[in-house]
Amino acid sequence: MLHEQELKRTARQMNLPGFGPEQQERLHNARVLVIGAGGLGCPIMQTLAATGVGHITVWDDDHVDITNIHRQILFGADDVGRSKVEVAAERLRALQPGIEVTAVDGRLTPDNFIAALDGIDLLIDGSDTFATKFLAADAAEITGTPLVWGSVLRYRGDIALWWSGPGAPADGVGLRDLYPTQPDADSVPDCATAGVLGVTTSAVGSLMATEAVKFLTGVGNVQVGRLHVYDALSTTIRRFTVPRDPARPRATTLATYAEACAVSTEADTEGQSLYDDIRTGAAHALDIREPHERAIADLPFASAHLPLSEVKRDPDAVANALAKYAEGDEVVVYCAGGVRSEKFVDTHAQSAAQRGIMLKSLPGGVQRWG
Repeated sequence: MLHEQELKRTARQMNLPGFGPEQQERLHNARVLVIGAGGLGCPIMQTLAATGVGHITVWDDDHVDITNIHRQILFGADDVGRSKVEVAAERLRALQPGIEVTAVDGRLTPDNFIAALDGIDLLIDGSDTFATKFLAADAAEITGTPLVWGSVLRYRGDIALWWSGPGAPADGVGLRDLYPTQPDADSVPDCATAGVLGVTTSAVGSLMATEAVKFLTGVGNVQVGRLHVYDALSTTIRRFTVPRDPARPRATTLATYAEACAVSTEADTEGQSLYDDIRTGAAHALDIREPHERAIADLPFASAHLPLSEVKRDPDAVANALAKYAEGDEVVVYCAGGVRSEKFVDTHAQSAAQRGIMLKSLPGGVQRWG
């Protein structure tokens, strides 16, 4: 039974047709695990706590940064530097006194994920990497845990309910029925530069929370394998039905999941050498990021600046920049994660060599060396 304060707090909700005390009780008893207290996780948890979900576990090993708060709506400027899960738990308890919040300042891995799903009624993936999303999908399939999944990039968001494995419907669908294998790192935009509109994460997070509430209460139409694609610029939602692939073997073990912006050991060794060259003055540094990116983080050395937007706008920009170096100079080009700098070097290395200048890309960029 709901206690009197919670009954009163959610009373307006129970006036809805088909949504009464029984449905509210289901929410109160539900145990939900949310991956990530970020752009998606924040609105998801805020909505679920306000709606009445009684038990929320959240995993995240990050701390609040000033660059987070334009889209991570549980945090404010005063929270910068604090553990995200700690702040999130405080906000959720303020929304719903009596809620049980388990805040785990850590990261879900193949070693702990299966155990973390013990007793969980619904897994919600608010992560922002392919590695975590495929790890979550496989763990959900192995344990038969329903998974509300979502992703956001720029002005677009995707939402779906996946449910496959033990206890799932015979025609249950998993993420790997849509994406059989994890996309290669080169097939996705640079982690730090694709961008996302803050209100898009709130809209997509709220849609994910709505699917979660419908699933937990049995209200409305929730279809496993129904993919919703939200476009913020046109304010439209397209829908596609993903069928179960009968030829696909179900996941039985967790594998290795590569991060899109991970740097190999060999590349890391090269990066250390280039970093040392910049530090000692043996090489020059050339930053090709945009001005707002430099404001967020940078290498601890002076560098020249040639934004790629300027290169695109001015056909002579690269030649003018190279003219400032002398024959025999080594120039280490860098960006956020190494993707754009590598493409820049591939494109302009020959013209630089004609001037006697050697261009090299810094693997991992500012994310690794800043």
